[in-house]
Amino acid sequence: MVLLISFIVLLLLGVPIAITTGLSTILAMMDQGIALTTAVQRMFSGVDSFSLMAIPFFIFSGDIMLKGGASKRLIDFANKLFGWITGGLPITAVISSMFFAALSGSSPATVAGVGGVMIPNLVEKKYPKKFSVGLMCAAGSLGIIIPPSITMMTYGVVSEQSISRLFMAAIVPGIFIGMTLVLYSYIYARIMKHEKSAVPTFREVLTAFKSAFFSIMMPVIILGGIYLGFATPTEAAAVAIIYSLVISLLIYREIKPADVMGIARKSVITSAMIMFVIANSKIFSWFLTFQQIPGKVAESVLSLESNPIVILLAINVILLFVGMIMDSSAAVLILTPLFLPIVMDLGVDPIHFGVIMIVNLAIGMLTPPFGLNLFVASGISGLSIPNVVRGTLPFIAVLIINLMIITFVPQLSLMLVK
Repeated sequence: MVLLISFIVLLLLGVPIAITTGLSTILAMMDQGIALTTAVQRMFSGVDSFSLMAIPFFIFSGDIMLKGGASKRLIDFANKLFGWITGGLPITAVISSMFFAALSGSSPATVAGVGGVMIPNLVEKKYPKKFSVGLMCAAGSLGIIIPPSITMMTYGVVSEQSISRLFMAAIVPGIFIGMTLVLYSYIYARIMKHEKSAVPTFREVLTAFKSAFFSIMMPVIILGGIYLGFATPTEAAAVAIIYSLVISLLIYREIKPADVMGIARKSVITSAMIMFVIANSKIFSWFLTFQQIPGKVAESVLSLESNPIVILLAINVILLFVGMIMDSSAAVLILTPLFLPIVMDLGVDPIHFGVIMIVNLAIGMLTPPFGLNLFVASGISGLSIPNVVRGTLPFIAVLIINLMIITFVPQLSLMLVK
């Protein structure tokens, strides 16, 4: 009760989630007479992980690629491939976001990196601004689904599941969601009778491909190295930094050596924020386990309702709600110890549940009141938050349909894993 009440009170007072998590746990530990040195030890051991090193590495490489010109080359290539068909420009936005998601591992970074270029282009081609912004918010959510996903790595560490297998499990659902957004864009453009662009020549496509080649090869090299067993996710993330530096400094030449320190500073700040959340959430998770709360919650839920479909639907509703108000990594760290025992008792594969959880939280990124993609899209488009929200509503409906399919058709997530 001390843990629950203090957590809610601190959250309502607007205390940052990391401090709320850590402080409420410390208060509960004091109530139970547990030495506070345990909290320090658990915080330190929580971030003392080789797997977690991949997070700052991927953040740094993604920031380098964002500043180094990768996004605009990917967008230009995608536009040459798809811009000439009905709905070609919004389809280009989705495909570009899928590519960029495989570079950044972050939803807000994907919205900023692709949306900053695509939203003005969509508006110029007479697509409504609300539609354009809503599309970019939805496509940007793929940033934490398509590997390498920072949130997926966090789930792997907390659930003690293979990050490589989680990455592999997320590929098909990520592509599936992307293709449904492509289909929606095509139908929308056809109904609204938007004009198609001129068909590019083979030479134009080849030129765009050559320009984007090194950007396209990054996810191929990084993910290929992981899946073929040549590197762990952490080692692959380190390679990603070297690769992104080489192509940004020596090939694209859009940044200079003097710019690298500024990019690194931004990446360090982002990484420190994430690590601080993880450290505080680790003592929260440890205290829950120490008090046997996950097991008790699982027993209570299963005693009330034994139908797996009803329980999974209830968990999805909770995750969608949490995703609206909480950072995705923090939500993973707090809720995984509670829900994982329940779904495993139902016979749900923990790898499959990881995909379900990440897709839920990805939808939360574009859902009011605190969906981070909404604020990023508002900032780059100049549209007010209420108008951004109106633009995202049809896409939220599309994504929830996708979520239900992914939840109840586990083969989508597990076909490449087993």
